[in-house]
Amino acid sequence: MSDAPQDQYGQPHHTQPVHGGEQAPTEWIGSDQPPADGHGATAAAGGSGRSNGRALLLGAIVALVALLTGGAVLAVQALGGGGAQPDEAIPSTALAYARVDLDPSAEQKVNALRLLRRVPQFEEETGITSDTDDLRKRLVELALEDDEGCADVDYEADIEPWLGDRAGAAALPAAEGDEPDALVVLQVTDEDAARDGLQALQECSFVDGAAKQAGLAFVGEYALLAETQELADAFAADAEEAPLSEDADYQADMAALDGEGIVSAWVDVDAIIDVLGKSMEDEEAAQVAALSGLYDISSVATSLRANSDSLELAVAADGVPAGFGAPAEAVQALPATTLFALGFSGGSDLVDAGWAQMLDNLEQTDPGAIQNLEDVEQATGLRLPDDLQTLFGDDFALAVDGETFGSGVDEPPSNLSAYRVGLRTSSDLAPVSDLAGRVEAALAGFIPVNLSTREADAGGSVIALNEEYADMLAADGGLGDTENYQAAVADPDGAALVYFFDLDRALTLYDQFATPSEAGADEDREALEVLRAFGLSASVDGDYTKATLRLVFD
Repeated sequence: MSDAPQDQYGQPHHTQPVHGGEQAPTEWIGSDQPPADGHGATAAAGGSGRSNGRALLLGAIVALVALLTGGAVLAVQALGGGGAQPDEAIPSTALAYARVDLDPSAEQKVNALRLLRRVPQFEEETGITSDTDDLRKRLVELALEDDEGCADVDYEADIEPWLGDRAGAAALPAAEGDEPDALVVLQVTDEDAARDGLQALQECSFVDGAAKQAGLAFVGEYALLAETQELADAFAADAEEAPLSEDADYQADMAALDGEGIVSAWVDVDAIIDVLGKSMEDEEAAQVAALSGLYDISSVATSLRANSDSLELAVAADGVPAGFGAPAEAVQALPATTLFALGFSGGSDLVDAGWAQMLDNLEQTDPGAIQNLEDVEQATGLRLPDDLQTLFGDDFALAVDGETFGSGVDEPPSNLSAYRVGLRTSSDLAPVSDLAGRVEAALAGFIPVNLSTREADAGGSVIALNEEYADMLAADGGLGDTENYQAAVADPDGAALVYFFDLDRALTLYDQFATPSEAGADEDREALEVLRAFGLSASVDGDYTKATLRLVFD
């Protein structure tokens, strides 16, 4: 094993530029102008070239926009690469950062490719027909296909000799009141070839008859592209001095993801709120600050990755919303035949914490809305927020059954009482029944409905559109023990928020009611047929709120 120092991702840490020695000189791409003297302050960097720069960097479009829009689908092939991560060429002052890696772990590449190629439309939509295709070439082609001026750009001659496997983008703070500045970083294997290739890309794309002008600098293995040369120089200097990869808060957020996967992103919520506040009126800034205080999230990191039977998006947020944390148990007790379920804990506390803040915001922005709320209460007999707290309780679950319409039914019934739809709540039966009665009365002139309420076997109450489903909800139906629920819902026993959709049962409903002659019906069914379930779950882990969105394949 190599004794070379490693970064926090376990990759060799490279402190020298590609060609060794001192940092390579920066260049002005798309112009004969020499670089500006000195880099100046990042926040103040700018100049007359920024109007053209706002069209943003064909190189950025080629390597990042294409990768990030198609990367989640296409970034599944081994391209053979290593070295530094893009965050080593990004200044630590970044407000937000995104990265795509076309050379993640071998296991993830195999998993993603095997799963995605089961989707019937995959090859048609992406043009990827083999695991030996050069994905970089395909992504560049997608980026350039609508730009007639770049028809003569040759991938093998102009791009392949220097384009690496990784790319990143960041938003960095600008002068007070200005929009954040954009930075794109591309992993390169040869600085000279990269400089020539980016020059060719810049020259073939025009804005109002003038070639785009963008600043170019190099840090380690990466080319930095910014809207002006002054910005490129400033970002390069800042990244050399204090890269994002060495920021302690950023490191903790990314470590909380338990693996960065194919695509990852990070947002400094506190910093963005601070930037937004400087460009807002005082009242608007106060509302944004109050909202952020309610949810108490200071930063968010995400990662897209592939498992043996699923694709998943992991999220780690630094902070825990008010009232969030206890496991949501009611959702697991729903009937095993459930098609759709939404469950969460702490709803009553969240309403208690958020209602007063909402009224304060309305008082400042739309006082008439408060009167409207009072009018609704008067007209319906509802009592807010008390009824919401009764409905949600400490543990709440909403369910739609997979046998909602019953067997042998050719079309959905018009009578709401025929639908198997209902909810479970930890609240006592008496206030729940009282609320159900007032809801019935409020809807009587619009949608006649007879709500059935029951005391649940394990405590709490249920409300349903008919008595049969109320009885099913009152018992322990065992949804949490089903295979699809277990596969789709990460941390099923500890999750405080759960969203579950059984795609196998959705396929059954599709077959029951879809008309085969409808355009695209066969393709829709083929897509559903390879999928099994979708789940979203969130739980608390120390100082972090962690969520996982998971799409499970058959």
